Amino acid sequence: MGIQVTKVDSKRPNVCAIDVKTDESLRIIGVYASDSRSWSWEEISPLITSKCVIFGDFNVDVFQDSNKSEKLLHWADMNSLAPFTPDTPTSLRSDRVIDYALARGVNINVQTYKCRTTSDHLPILSSIPVSIKQNLTDKNVHWKVFSLFSEYTSSFWEKSWDSKSIDDTYADYVKFLFLLSARCTVTFPLNKYRVAIPAEVRAFMSYVRALSFRQLRTKSSFLKNEVRRLRKIAKNKLSFFFSNQLSTMLRCRNTSAPISATFWSRTKRFLKPSSSSLHALIDPAGDIIKDHESMCEVAANFYEDFFKEQEVVRPHPYTDTPLTNFDNTDEPIPDVSLDELLEVVHMKRKKKSVDAHGISNFMFNFLSSSNWTFLLNLYNCSFQSSILPRAWKDTRIILLAKKESICSPSATRPISLLDVFQKVGEKLFLTRFQDVLYRRGLLPDNQSGFRDNFRLQTRVILFLEDVYSLMANSAPVCTILIDFRSAFDQLWYTGCIGKLRRLGVPLAYLNWIEAWLCNRRAFIEVNGNRSRWFNIGKGGPQGGILTPCLFIAFHCDMGQFLSGCTSHFFADDLAAIVSGQIGLSYTDQCLDLEKRIKLFLDQLEYYACLSVQPINFTKTVALFSARAIGLPKFDINFDSNNEEKISWVNEFKYLGYWVTPKMGWGTMLKKTMTKQIDTHGSI
Repeated sequence: MGIQVTKVDSKRPNVCAIDVKTDESLRIIGVYASDSRSWSWEEISPLITSKCVIFGDFNVDVFQDSNKSEKLLHWADMNSLAPFTPDTPTSLRSDRVIDYALARGVNINVQTYKCRTTSDHLPILSSIPVSIKQNLTDKNVHWKVFSLFSEYTSSFWEKSWDSKSIDDTYADYVKFLFLLSARCTVTFPLNKYRVAIPAEVRAFMSYVRALSFRQLRTKSSFLKNEVRRLRKIAKNKLSFFFSNQLSTMLRCRNTSAPISATFWSRTKRFLKPSSSSLHALIDPAGDIIKDHESMCEVAANFYEDFFKEQEVVRPHPYTDTPLTNFDNTDEPIPDVSLDELLEVVHMKRKKKSVDAHGISNFMFNFLSSSNWTFLLNLYNCSFQSSILPRAWKDTRIILLAKKESICSPSATRPISLLDVFQKVGEKLFLTRFQDVLYRRGLLPDNQSGFRDNFRLQTRVILFLEDVYSLMANSAPVCTILIDFRSAFDQLWYTGCIGKLRRLGVPLAYLNWIEAWLCNRRAFIEVNGNRSRWFNIGKGGPQGGILTPCLFIAFHCDMGQFLSGCTSHFFADDLAAIVSGQIGLSYTDQCLDLEKRIKLFLDQLEYYACLSVQPINFTKTVALFSARAIGLPKFDINFDSNNEEKISWVNEFKYLGYWVTPKMGWGTMLKKTMTKQIDTHGSI
């Protein structure tokens, strides 16, 4: 794709600029702003346009160099420029970030490229979203035709439905739905797309158009004046409609109305600090791969190895200890009624993302209700026999970049798009499984993730109250924030089933969970290109609503192993509070705190090995809170063989809230204000 680029004359040394010709002209400026430069920032202002990005070595860290950065940021504010900085230092001689970007009228992302370089600076990579005029097309599905045809053929499928050969029957059914939706799809060029307007305005415009054709035929001066008058009226009606539509969007932006989704879908690109889109992958050799087919294979190679089944030493307490007979062992999974099924389908959020078979649950809005009658038999048969169609285990995986848009496969987040009908069955099973967990009393009160009537804000408040109460007793407090490595993706199938069996979950539920987890396969898709199929031997699907509930049920007894601390859980987030003994001198309290931390880490490491849930040592940090000033004078690590120490930090983002040693709100307010300023500058 050819993009026209024009150089802009600049008489300032170490300053260059180019104009990139897109739908809207984009100016890119590169600067080297040394302390001995002969020009000021005000002299660069004439080069700035309404859509502009400035890259370079600014020789100023906007967070650490307060005096220098104040002048630069003041100039940036005067020119509506917002700073975009990478997350890691760019200078090899210090821990400062002095290479970044300033942007106006465009939202970009910037990252440090860690590579071998002869310079004392690491290069930065950036992606700038632009639109280029192309012959783009879009699709429109005639859902009314789809609905009528699905109703017409429902009797055929009801007669053909065979529970004994459910794999073939279901595969034929989903193939039929995919082909029917494809047959009802019309492709059209986007340049002919027009915004939908009210029927009365459209009828009035048609009348004016017909009257203008009559005037051309008759050459009537009276009709000419009449057409001119009516066209002015039509323009006023259109202007009123568009302004009223904008006012309605603004008024209803925080409601559940459909127009709210339209408003946020158009404005989110201005509000997000960075894009989660994946633009390229870095292969094991360090090369940047931009070809989509090659990206698929690189990602498939990584995730095929990543999702291999764990090798666990047997015998194991979760799988090989003697079983206990519970009174509910033979409890069956309750059948699903048609009313319950239709309610779940109605309440399910309809999205247009498609699964591995090309079907989206947006189709549920138009699928004839008679189809759900024989699908009801499928769900009840699945619950009774624990047999799932093979197609339910086919997964389409798309990758999102965790931070940088150009990264290695390990820095991506796999999102599993499961079979749409299987997700309905998953929701039906989840309500029954949660009822069993509630009746057995398995989930602890200090676990707030993915549970009804347990709020994130309540968990944060309880966490802060525990720290406040310990600090009020003049005890030094250590908060260890544990990060589990790819928590949901490390779920051990055999251990999970065995542990839940020994916790009193009925066999029928365990058999269905085992059938749902095992023998799954997936492919990676990048921009319409697919990789080969590969098997998945561990981990719950990231897009499944059952995965979080199964994860917290599997780890429901983690707090019992961590007896030397106060633990707070939110799904896979663990914050452990350890304090020194009350009533001792401060020095003795710190010595006692060090012993307690060591005991806690030994207990946590033992549980991590037992549950085959690895800990991310590099992201596990500790926060020290005490009335005394300064950090503790001892180091902490998990064991004597681990050379990586747990870092003491001055701030940490816990469940979306910034926490500091003094447990104040100043850092949270400051970072929120900075984010608002950056967002305002982007807009």
